[in-house]
Amino acid sequence: MRKKEIKTKNGIIKTPAFMPDATYGSIRSISFNDAKTADVKEIVTTTLHIENKIGSEYIREFGGIHKFFGWDRPILSDSGGFQVFSLIHNARDKKLNKITSAGCSFVNPDTGQTKFLSPEISQIIQFNLGADIVTALDEPTIRDAPRSVLKNSLKRNTDWARRSKDKFLELHNLTKKDFNDPKITRPLLGAVIQGGNDFNLRKQSAQELIEIGFDMYNFGGMPLHNSKSWKNNASKGFHHELLAKVAMLIPEDKIRYAMGVGTPDDIEFCVNNGWDIFDTVLPTRNARHGFLYVTKGQGDKNFKTYDVLHLKSDRYKFDEGPIDKHCDCEACRTVSRAYLRHLIRINEPAGYRLATIHNLHYYANLIRNNILLN
Repeated sequence: MRKKEIKTKNGIIKTPAFMPDATYGSIRSISFNDAKTADVKEIVTTTLHIENKIGSEYIREFGGIHKFFGWDRPILSDSGGFQVFSLIHNARDKKLNKITSAGCSFVNPDTGQTKFLSPEISQIIQFNLGADIVTALDEPTIRDAPRSVLKNSLKRNTDWARRSKDKFLELHNLTKKDFNDPKITRPLLGAVIQGGNDFNLRKQSAQELIEIGFDMYNFGGMPLHNSKSWKNNASKGFHHELLAKVAMLIPEDKIRYAMGVGTPDDIEFCVNNGWDIFDTVLPTRNARHGFLYVTKGQGDKNFKTYDVLHLKSDRYKFDEGPIDKHCDCEACRTVSRAYLRHLIRINEPAGYRLATIHNLHYYANLIRNNILLN
């Protein structure tokens, strides 16, 4: 396990670190003060959704994303690439949503207007937000795409990363030499290693990005696939093997960010194989569906190092105990399983709030106290 201190203008990130997703400028069902109560230290926000829903120019005029959110801790902004790829991948009219060497054109599903996102525009949006860590625009790929498609995507990904860094330097009035000067205070810049499920392409991607030079290198592009065969050729074991190999390609002194990871078991594996930062919607999304993470022996769905409590089940209808007797979060201190079950079953926002606080606190405990990582 690597232990690093990542200095940002809004605090130090101590690794390993988990960051929940504040997708539309909030963590679903809770306030940012609730997040602090759950011991969340840093968050991820989604560049494209923030731009479309709120507007980065407005946030800049307001005083930046930290002031707008009321969050005085580190914020990482993504590039918008994954969201655009999702829109393009799921679009009915592929002619309107497409990727070229210039960037991504797509139809905003909220307004019906055609939008364009380039490496430069992504950096301008993130500059307006004022995030502590920003990301170069990347092109995620369908993981079992033909190798020819992956190779073309990788070439574009490297080109976009280079353009992103050039624009980053311009926006912050920095030279390439300044970028490597530790005395200069600036946001950190990350790039995303792509290549699908082909390790050789991942290796090529990592080498090309390292040559350009970034503060952080991300493992991205794994969540999507285009056929059921993925279950056979990219099982969890294969995914883990790829993550372990790619981590070793990244220099020791650089930050390693496993994007979209994951379950407590996945985090344990990645921490033990050299990854530093993680983000996922799992704890918040599962909380709203009544799936709560608990220590071994306290749930009805058993995994390697943790259990999951399916709170909507009738077996908890008369359960007077806390969600997790080893947890000291607000939910575990104040309500029974039976009552929280009732709140979630009637779609009561207070139930979503308490369940989300618990799951985030569980993940924070996972990291802070090394519950699974010893």
